[in-house]
Amino acid sequence: MTKRARIASLVALGSALVVLMVTALLAGAVTAGWADLVHMLRWRVGLSDGPALLTDSVLWAIRLPRVLAGAAVGAGLAAAGSALQGAFRNEMADPHLVGVAPAAGLGAVAGIALSPPGIHPLYTMLGAAAIGILAALGTRWISNRVVASNQFILVGLAFGLALVALLGAIVLAWDSPRVPTFTFWVFGGLAGSTWAALLAAVPLILAGYAIITVSSRSLDLLALGETQARHLGVNIERVIATILVGVGLAVGGSVGLGGVIGFVGLVVPLSLRRSIGPAHRWLVPASALGGAIMVVAVDTLARTVAAPVEIPIGLLTAALGAPVLVWFLMRDGRA
Repeated sequence: MTKRARIASLVALGSALVVLMVTALLAGAVTAGWADLVHMLRWRVGLSDGPALLTDSVLWAIRLPRVLAGAAVGAGLAAAGSALQGAFRNEMADPHLVGVAPAAGLGAVAGIALSPPGIHPLYTMLGAAAIGILAALGTRWISNRVVASNQFILVGLAFGLALVALLGAIVLAWDSPRVPTFTFWVFGGLAGSTWAALLAAVPLILAGYAIITVSSRSLDLLALGETQARHLGVNIERVIATILVGVGLAVGGSVGLGGVIGFVGLVVPLSLRRSIGPAHRWLVPASALGGAIMVVAVDTLARTVAAPVEIPIGLLTAALGAPVLVWFLMRDGRA
């Protein structure tokens, strides 16, 4: 694919995301249209002299933070997934499958436990990011002790399942209104998204994304193999550690904001790699946009398709992602 075609693909993904976010803002139990959206924006910036409407509160306090949270969570998970796949030269690597996301969930719960009641959600996000970074660095330790790529994924999956079980047990045993529900931590959810949570999580996600983006050239060199990358002057351990810190930050912010959501970091980079190409200069931003599109779309479906019942996001991402994963595995097996 040429440079012009890649730029066009990024523009198309960005445009699709904007259209989808606007659609998500207008969809819901409270009917809202373009006029309501314009009125809310004008009223918030002080350009409207008219009275506040019910739709102003719904759009500003409930839907807009939720839609922005979905975009941030999807972008963080997908960018982290593309970085993990590149760092370990394994297309099956995913923040959820290798245990980074469940570990970040434990960190988030620890952040809640160590902070006083009524404290800013920044403690939750920092706890998630700190343990997420440790878990991401731990994947390097695992990769150094297994040979086959399928062993790496199986060990990470077993580790992740154990962490999910531990996280679920802690949440169920700790009966406190301060702790989000079991469903939130195991399947994810954006219903409780607030502006305060966004302001705490988004800087961590952006920091992780920036580190991953700056490391794009190193990720491309790692694709040649660690021996060849060393011959080209790459400090393997330092580069991989830096990338994994970025992964931990992005995943920590995403999990602290939206819970543990699987398959986003796997399916999106896996799909886009075929069209955008393996160069991480293009793949990372394309994955971020694609992940944002996936989570916003799935969340909109989750809260509208069976309203007033809300379907956990993780159930839908698994339902969508698992068949795609199987299809790619079968296709690659025939190649």
